[in-house]
This record gives sequence, C-alpha cells and structure tokens, in this order.
Amino acid sequence: MKIIGLYHKNCTDGTTAAAVILKKYPDATVIPIEHNFKDEDFEQILAQIDEDTIVYIVDFTLKPEYLNKILEKAKKVINLDHHISMKNILEEIKDPKFEFVFDNDKSGASLTWHYLFNTEPPEIIKYVEDKDIWKWQYGDITKYVNDYLFLFTNKPEEIKELLDKDITEIIEKGKIINQYTTYLINTFVEKAKDLFIKIGNYKVRAYNTGLFQSEIGNLLATQYNEAVCLFSINGDYVKLSFRSLDNHNPSALDLAKLLNGGGHRNAAGASVSINEFCSMIMM
Repeated sequence: MKIIGLYHKNCTDGTTAAAVILKKYPDATVIPIEHNFKDEDFEQILAQIDEDTIVYIVDFTLKPEYLNKILEKAKKVINLDHHISMKNILEEIKDPKFEFVFDNDKSGASLTWHYLFNTEPPEIIKYVEDKDIWKWQYGDITKYVNDYLFLFTNKPEEIKELLDKDITEIIEKGKIINQYTTYLINTFVEKAKDLFIKIGNYKVRAYNTGLFQSEIGNLLATQYNEAVCLFSINGDYVKLSFRSLDNHNPSALDLAKLLNGGGHRNAAGASVSINEFCSMIMM
C-alpha cells in the first residue's frame, strides 16, 4: 500500500496536517498543492498514483473534474477539510472509493489528527487550529507558536519533529519572532494606501501584500468596517485573499465566490490572471 498526501500549500495548518500524515505513515509522500495549480503539475501528481495508492487530501479540496481523475486511478481517496465553500459539491460525490470528512469547527491539522489517531492532539495542533479558524482562545501563546511555525511552511518533515517537542521552547522562540512580525504588521497597516478594485457590483479596498494577510486583513477590515482584499502577484496570475467580520456584507466568501474562489465566510481566496486583475482596478 502506498500513501500520498496532498496538502494546502503555503499554509501552516496545511503543512501541519501533512506532518500528521507523516507521523502516521513515515514512508508517505506528501505534496503541497494550491488552488491555481497548472495542469502539468497535476499530471505529475497523477503519475504517482496507482491502484494500490490511498490518497489523503488535507486542508484542501479539489474540484470534481480533478478529483474524479484521481478516483479513476487510486485505491481510495480520503478528503479531510473544513472550508465551507466546497462542502455541498463534494457531498454529492457517491463514488465508493471516496470518503469526505468535513468539520467547520476544526482546522485541517486537527481534523487530520482526529481521523488518523482519534486521540487528544498535541498542544502544537491546538494552537495552529486556534489561529487558523480565528478563535484566539489562547491569546498571545497562539501568536508565538504560529510565528515560530511560519518558518517551517511547506516543510512538514520538520513540523513532524516538533509535534512531540516541549511547547515551552517553541513559545519562547516564537516570542522573539513575534516582536518583529508585530512591527511589520503594524507598520504596513499604518502606511497602507487604498487601491480600489471592482468585483461584481462591489467596490473593494485592496492592498498589496503576500505576507501576514490574515493579521493585516483583519486589522484593515476592522478599521474600515468592511471586507478587504489582500493581493500578491505571482508570475502571470494574482492571488487574492479576502478578510471580513461577521457583520460585513459582502463577506470575504461572497467576494471570493464571484471570482470562482472559496474558503470560509470571513477568510476566503481566489486567483485571477494578471490581465483580469488589471481590468478590475478602478482608476
């Protein structure tokens, strides 16, 4: 039996979910994947899958046309996710080789741990979840742990080694990093200049940053009392992240869906070609 894990790229929660797979299956192959993947990248993944392969998709979902291609080759596909936007679509897939586990109250890493081990997760996962689903029950400790883990984005082998590590050491290292990240976030918000883009019938404030999008987005959404967009240019496409609060209309998810994206109500994303993005800019 061969295990392949596909996990949400450039995401601490996704990377930690992949680390959980490696803890359960040390010989597994784990592959980061993002929503705007190219067909040739997907074909490379598909080439590794055969009739003896169990594929885990964690903290991420594939559109049915891609998922069905994997189901045609794999022994089984297990999709563990918490992003509400694809829930109804994936629940309609009745293939006996497909198992979809959804829980909007857990993060991808937490969901993966409960599925594979069915025990109380390590403390590190508790803090990853606290930030990822934006509960912040543990205050500054959540900040410190996640700031330290940010160094290991897309490095699940290294996070696997931290799962059983004393959390005190991680917190202390994270405190030092947090002093700098807090400075960067606050400086960006203080100096941020509005760029307006048109999405559907909505005029949306947009800010150019590829880092700390959740923190910056939450501060700006609170400051302006409306959903905001954070964008970054990656080659020939633009990645858009949206953040909103519970009272905002449209929500982050509303805006993402207008661009064929998805996510959570108040934290969602999409991607568009650079030409399309330029046409969205309101001068």
